Parts: sequence; C-alpha cells; structure tokens
Amino acid sequence: MSRILRRVLLLAAAPVAALGFLAAPAAASPSPAPVLHFNADGSTAVDGVIESGHPVTVDFDPARLPRCRGTDEYGDSWGISVQYRIDGGDLRVYPVTQRVTADGKDTTVRSLGTLQLRPDTHQLQMWFVAEDRTGCHEEDTAGGANYRFDINQPPVLARAAYNADWSETVTGPLRRGGALVLNYDPARLPQCRATYRGYPAWEIDVYYRFDGGPVQSTPVNQAAEAIPVRIDIPANARKIETWFKNSDPYTQCSAYDSDYGRNYTFPIG
Repeated sequence: MSRILRRVLLLAAAPVAALGFLAAPAAASPSPAPVLHFNADGSTAVDGVIESGHPVTVDFDPARLPRCRGTDEYGDSWGISVQYRIDGGDLRVYPVTQRVTADGKDTTVRSLGTLQLRPDTHQLQMWFVAEDRTGCHEEDTAGGANYRFDINQPPVLARAAYNADWSETVTGPLRRGGALVLNYDPARLPQCRATYRGYPAWEIDVYYRFDGGPVQSTPVNQAAEAIPVRIDIPANARKIETWFKNSDPYTQCSAYDSDYGRNYTFPIG
C-alpha cells in the first residue's frame, strides 16, 4: 500500500471532527487557555480557570493508554482522541496524538488538543479512546464515570445578532472591559457550501478590530449551525468593527458580509 493511500485510509477512518471546526481559535482571550493535564500516573490537574466562551487545552499522556500500539511497514499506525460532550450535547472528537514522519518512518507523538467552549455552557465531560489498524480499542473513562469539569460563567453584558433577514440587533450595553457575544446566522452567506466525503468543508469567520487596530478572526459556524462567539472588550476601546467571510478550500469560493464594505461598527461606552 502506498504511503499516500495509507494516509487517505487513516483519515477516512478517523472521526471527521478533524475538518477543523471543533477547535475554533480563541476570540481575543485575555490570558492563555487553561490546560487539563492527564498524567501518566493516572492523576489529573487543571492549570487556570475554565470559562465559557473561551478555549481549553487538553494535555493527555499516551502512557495512560498503552495497549494499542499497532505498526505497519511505515511505522506507528495508532492514535488517541478525546471524545467529549458539552452540557450533555452532541458527541465531539479531537485528536490528542499526531503522526510525524522522519527518515521515512511514522511515529505517533503526544499532541495538545484545543477545544472551544461556547458562551453560556456549564459542564464539560470527556473520555479518551486509543485505536490502531489491528482493531485494538482501549478507553480511559475515569472508571466509566467520564472526566467532568464545571465551566465558569464570566459576565456577558452585550449580545449582537446578525439575522437571516439581514437585520442586526444589539441587546445590552457595550462597555469597556466587558464582553460581547456574537450570533451570526449562516443563511446570510449561502454561497460557499463545498463538502468533503459528504461532510461540510466550508466555514464562516467573523473578522473584528477595535479602534482600527489589529484584525482578529474566529469561526462562527459548524456547518449550518451557528456558533455563538464571545469577544472580550479591551478596557480602553471606543468602537468595534465586524465583518464576515464565507470560504471553502476546495472550490476557492469566498463571499463577504461587510455592510457593503462599511463594516458593522458599534460604539463602546
């Protein structure tokens, strides 16, 4: 089997949470993401505070799941993923190992997984699954109870909705040092809808900046589902500009929602 074909088969066998939308980049987080450590000795530790609307990093030591270590002519053919639910919702999957190739040999190594927590979420539960090409399957589930973490609720003062009928509404005061939650309806940008192996392979990103400063961005959708995004407002900000881009990497399609180039601008009090 060629290395290229092997890569395709390994990708196809993996849960297609790996198209990229499960680990959205943080939206202007004021501090490094908290880290959940799962150590080789079976212990767990939390560095930092887990907050809704911000990412959390998962650091899993593969030594906790030592059984599945299949190999083939190219080297290691095993991997470990975190499987998780937020507030008991849909099952989501993200890899916590990755394969690297050196001198023609594949090696599976530890890899950090970053999970984006939506605003207004309260509990994160997770477990870990190791698998290889021989059919080996091993789980780390905290004795069947799963690992559970409470999510803190930082204050949100304002919410902006970009609705399918092309209206925009802001509720609550936009204050310096506060926070804004964006809700963007993907129906506003219906142009780019490529798929990969039957799964959506397109994304809508919000771009934003304060007072004409550096531009930041983060996804606002998972397929046709809107993902609320939290943006922390700097203590000295006077206005925020937002605009949106729909794109997919396969057809090179792109489309913008920018209020005809003016951007959606809101004053901050």
